[in-house]
Amino acid sequence: MTMKEYTSIIVIVAVTVLIALWVVDTRTAPAPAGQACSLEAKLCPDGSAVGRVGPDCEFAPCPTATTTPSGTPPGTSGVRGTVSLGPTCPVMRNPPDPQCADKPYATAIAVYRTGSAKPLLIGNSDATGAFALPLAPGSYTLNAGGGAALPRCAPVVVTVAAGAYATTSISCDSGIR
Repeated sequence: MTMKEYTSIIVIVAVTVLIALWVVDTRTAPAPAGQACSLEAKLCPDGSAVGRVGPDCEFAPCPTATTTPSGTPPGTSGVRGTVSLGPTCPVMRNPPDPQCADKPYATAIAVYRTGSAKPLLIGNSDATGAFALPLAPGSYTLNAGGGAALPRCAPVVVTVAAGAYATTSISCDSGIR
């Protein structure tokens, strides 16, 4: 090969590499400024939900309520109680084994006006099974959430009086036998 042929090959390879680099650069241009936030939602105490906003993708603040979803000032009246899950051991003993006592259950609790099919409020029990939900005076059915099949939680009917909190307990069946 002659020097002229080598030069031609080098020029062709150099031009091909430059074109390839230009194509790759245009296809991997930087994304426009700004950050896309995930579509997670945070459940607020009033039952509403807020999403992530702003440059740091923080959750938007929950609305501050001067009344509950049922129309009463927060803390005036409602229902409080505990949710428990049991049995926790496959065999019951006599005398009962303290290790097999029902355990607290953290779960969602849907509150319905008695006779209604649409939930008025959805709250949660905490890790100790405790919950407190502000409600207007009236009759309500509380349904604690279980799994697809188990646990099964029995609905509880409560009557809330004006200016007071009704107290109840919700039992959930673990299915252990």
